[in-house]
Amino acid sequence: MATTISNQTPKSNPATANEPAKVAEREETKDDEIAVTWREEEPAHYILQIQSLPFLLENLSEPHVAFEAFEACGYKWSLILYRVSENGDVYRESENGDVYLSPYLRIMDIQHLGHNGKIDALINFFVYHQEMNRYITIQDGKVKRFSANKQESGFSRLMLPPKFIDRLNLKENTCKFGVEVFVVNPEKEKGECCCSILDLHLEENTVTWLIGNFSNLSGLKCFEFRMASSKWELQLYLRGVPEVKRKYLSIYLNLKQSKEVESGNKLHVQLKLRIKSNSPSNPRGGESKYDPTKPRTV
Repeated sequence: MATTISNQTPKSNPATANEPAKVAEREETKDDEIAVTWREEEPAHYILQIQSLPFLLENLSEPHVAFEAFEACGYKWSLILYRVSENGDVYRESENGDVYLSPYLRIMDIQHLGHNGKIDALINFFVYHQEMNRYITIQDGKVKRFSANKQESGFSRLMLPPKFIDRLNLKENTCKFGVEVFVVNPEKEKGECCCSILDLHLEENTVTWLIGNFSNLSGLKCFEFRMASSKWELQLYLRGVPEVKRKYLSIYLNLKQSKEVESGNKLHVQLKLRIKSNSPSNPRGGESKYDPTKPRTV
């Protein structure tokens, strides 16, 4: 979204024009905590183009001006520019007349903050450098919390207008500001916890399936057992599955029931399948990993 301010006295947002600037409602960042970087890409969420920055500063009757609301990450926001003196007073200039211009971000729809009445967000402010054709990115990398009691967050005493104008080499005093805001929503957070349930090398974690009269069997044989609070099934295809064209014996492990999976978790299992012969010196087997996306694992 983009907004252009021309050479006319700016109008403050009706919702904020008559409100005093309450320092208690703003979260400020110290100058030494600010990180400044450069990038070519435009801000993703909001761009404000001011056609005459000196005119705006000279005719700004209010200590701040709030611009048109924009939407990002499901919420409505407004960019606010404060005129802040060197001592932090938003109503008066400093003794030498220097006035800082400070960008803040205000959340507009506080009634939609969710059940806990607050949201956390990362904020990036941008200033366009015309000579370099790049944006200065201003951030501190900290998560800002917005609530009904703290509706604004930004950077105080960030830039001194005369030096600011000279440094950016503004053409015809035109400048552009930008905002990006990214909401960190704990209600939708995702993550994984990897827990070791069983040690594969322990003897008690071994299951043995004794099959009698093996040479006379045919078709599919199944064997159910429980391990690690889950129900499993060994499936033995005596003549092999169609993929091996009945040339081999096929054995699979199938997960029948698991509270972990039913609660939305995943199981990562490493297993060994062996066929023991009557001769202890001639075991047949192999290793595999259980894949929860497949109905059975060989």
